[in-house]
Amino acid sequence: MTGSALKVTSHVGRDLLQSAQLFRHEHAVVWEYVSNGLQYKDTGTRPTVVVKIDPKAKKINIADNGRGMLIEDLQRYFQMHGENLDRKQGRPGRGYFGTGKSAAFGIANTLSITTVRNKRRSKVRLTRKDIEARPDGDEIPVQILEREVHTTAPNGTLVEIDDIFSKQIDISSIIRHIERHIKHWPDASVIVNTHECEFSEPDIAREQTISTAGTEYEKVLGVCNLVVKIAKSSLDDDLRGIAIISDGIWHETTLAGCEKKPFAEYIFGTFDVAVLGQDHSAIPAFDMSRSMKLNPRNEVVSEIIRFVGE
Repeated sequence: MTGSALKVTSHVGRDLLQSAQLFRHEHAVVWEYVSNGLQYKDTGTRPTVVVKIDPKAKKINIADNGRGMLIEDLQRYFQMHGENLDRKQGRPGRGYFGTGKSAAFGIANTLSITTVRNKRRSKVRLTRKDIEARPDGDEIPVQILEREVHTTAPNGTLVEIDDIFSKQIDISSIIRHIERHIKHWPDASVIVNTHECEFSEPDIAREQTISTAGTEYEKVLGVCNLVVKIAKSSLDDDLRGIAIISDGIWHETTLAGCEKKPFAEYIFGTFDVAVLGQDHSAIPAFDMSRSMKLNPRNEVVSEIIRFVGE
């Protein structure tokens, strides 16, 4: 090694499978691909995603009417931790860490993608066997089954997840998870088998909007509004709290230390903080685990929690 340059390298297969372990439940995996279909759409298109779950066949299909991908887009898609071009070009969204393509391998052995863009259809496949066949950590070839063949089909992408590990697929859990998320996507339509997902907001007795404008919090958080709603009846645990969102992305729901205070079980609402999605602090606000938990050591998050708690 004398005289040789030292380099930071990565074991691609291990990296992909370790990232996949962040997606251990079917509901998290399905939402990962559903949200891609909702976000990456053509201008003027109402996003629609259809999820087909076949427990007997151990298979989940997710089809969207998004903008689709060409081969060069698929190459970027399969780059671990690759830079998100939409974000680079100023279009906000969920693609912070570039790990979503690994999600399927948290629950299954095979991922196939059929995608149409500009009348050109491509189909690719990646299997756990392909990944494990590269024990030396080299790049992993993705099988190209179709390469930009002409089609009359509209833009969109079909994700097929096959050979799922679980003996039972909890369809109701997947539906509940999607419905909790799509309340932040008001123009979206998501259908799971025959069920159209909808979020029904609890009946409210009172609503109050509190702005950071003119407060000590404006310096860090900018001008943003906290909307607090008081339900007419006690809420289930998963509905209580303030949803912290940024650029339409839901990051956490919190009662900011007020969980045990009287009538906390009636409180819900939203706090839309634009600067959260733009933060590049040394201590990040969130990580790639999709844990729905913000990092309280981050300055922006710390101020959010203080403001909501107050």
